[in-house]
This record gives sequence, structure tokens and C-alpha cells, in this order.
Amino acid sequence: MDLRLEDPPAAGVVLVAIGGEVDFVAAGILERFLLGAVAEQRHRKPGLIIDLSDAEFFGCAGVNALMAAQRRLEAGGGWMRLVDPSPAVSRVLDAAGMNTLLRVAES
Repeated sequence: MDLRLEDPPAAGVVLVAIGGEVDFVAAGILERFLLGAVAEQRHRKPGLIIDLSDAEFFGCAGVNALMAAQRRLEAGGGWMRLVDPSPAVSRVLDAAGMNTLLRVAES
């Protein structure tokens, strides 16, 4: 799994790019990374944009990590968006019915 912090598009927003494979082992790392990146912003209503265009494999544990991050952000008044999901990610989100729970957008 490859996790990269990209240049933020606005104040209080974190942009994370995820590449490679997100399996059961990587999912815990992913969740901690996402929440840690947002916590560093110390913004009243933090935003998190996750670029999934380079993800080659995304297992159900990865989807659970995204859901956990979204719940934590929303509980604190923040928000999360997924952008440009790769075909591998789109298949998992479709199969799990998560397209309506996780906010997905094209860039």
C-alpha cells in the first residue's frame, strides 16, 4: 500500500492518495493514517479527500477503514469524499452497496 499526502486544495482539507493494495493488514494502517492526517489539521470542520485512482486492490477491510474514518470525521463536524476510484475500488464499493454511504465523486 502506498499512502501519500498531497498538496491540500483548501485550508482545513487533507488530500490523501492511496495506491497499491489495501488488504486486511493494510486496512488498520490506513485508518490510523487517515485519522492522524486529519487530526493534525486542527480545523473546526476538517475535510478529507481520498484519491483512489491508483488503488490496485481494495478489500472489504479497506472499505471498513474508510467507513470508520468517515464516521469519526462526521461525528466531529467534518466530512470525507472519495474521488476517482479505480475499477478495483468501484467493484468493491458496488458489491458492498457502499456507493450511497461513502460519498464518491469524479475529480
